[in-house]
Amino acid sequence: MADAAAFKPLPLRKHTGTAHRRLRPEFSDFGLEDLEKLTELQAVELLAKHFWGSATEMPCPHCGTIDTHYWRRREMRWKCKCCDKTFSVTSGTPFAGHKLPLLKILKITVSWINGASGKPALQLMRDWRVAYGTAFTICHRLRESLVRGHNTGIVCGVHEMDGLDVLGRNHAAKRGKPQVVKSTGKKEFPKHLLKDEQAAGFVGPAKPPKWDKKANQHPDRRILLVTRLRGRSKGMGAVATFVAVAITESAKAVFTLARRHASAESAIMSDEDPSYAAFGSYFAAHETVNHSETFSRDGRISNNLAESFNMRMKRLIRGVYLNVSQKYLADYGCEAAWREDVRELPTSRKLGHLLSMVGRVGVSLWWCGFSHGQHRGHELTVDGELPAKARGRRKGQQPKPPR
Repeated sequence: MADAAAFKPLPLRKHTGTAHRRLRPEFSDFGLEDLEKLTELQAVELLAKHFWGSATEMPCPHCGTIDTHYWRRREMRWKCKCCDKTFSVTSGTPFAGHKLPLLKILKITVSWINGASGKPALQLMRDWRVAYGTAFTICHRLRESLVRGHNTGIVCGVHEMDGLDVLGRNHAAKRGKPQVVKSTGKKEFPKHLLKDEQAAGFVGPAKPPKWDKKANQHPDRRILLVTRLRGRSKGMGAVATFVAVAITESAKAVFTLARRHASAESAIMSDEDPSYAAFGSYFAAHETVNHSETFSRDGRISNNLAESFNMRMKRLIRGVYLNVSQKYLADYGCEAAWREDVRELPTSRKLGHLLSMVGRVGVSLWWCGFSHGQHRGHELTVDGELPAKARGRRKGQQPKPPR
């Protein structure tokens, strides 16, 4: 047995202070217990204040007139002073035409917000005794609000960029299959790396390791590109996160994302991938770091904030949602970006931030009529909308009987 003194304990992770702030009582200033005390009228007032900034003066979703419209207490609706049409607090929002009580929608929303890396619809279904399709569509209506309301805008500063290889590799091949490890027998060299018969006299390796990488990649593979705005204060971390989905981490894809969210006066930090090579002539500065040698250079040149987002995105996909499709990968990426941006806010401000976006993006474009077969037929990529494959049971296929 080896000497116990020869073993050294692993070094502890450096204390940053963020966990201590999140353990304070004021960080959890709003919860489900507070929602239990609200009446239906108070729930309407809460949503109105977050949607419009006031529970007495609001815009009419039909004609746009901003006024103190007539309130109908029995119907929980307003009547416009200009066009005489009635509207509710959810009219003109992604939750227009809802059938659940507003309080239950708020409870599901707060539960979804409080998930550290997300909250699956299956768990929400069990917690709040709703149909799975109901919980699924509510979560995706919230994500649609983040896609259309949060993942927008141009900011100036120091941006850190990186790409994450997600889906398509071992995603479908290993799911539901036993993992057999072969410990005996001779190891075979991959066929796509073997030399051709015509090159039998060639001395050296069969092929470069990445020679046929593109041809052998899974067609469902996607790259999640991220750019994060670095905070001005030391130790502040990132203050804004933007994402986009690409087929490959090409120069066109990363440049489109950078021009979409970074101004020309910004500085870009990235790794030494050749797709970022042309940034120096379009932005104020472009610095790279070689990750095979170091994590940062000169103490300030790094893209560790983008790398940390990639780690949390992997945890969201592999540890929480498990079965993310290519069609909705951008939606889940925007959710992860929003959770990173509001990580230092208390629960009440997170709820207000989310509801303010829900109130200003308009009626849902992708989830109205989802239960009636009206599904989004495309996936959102940095290059535009691409046709998406349908998932679920095939037409006419019957579900398996319970065991």
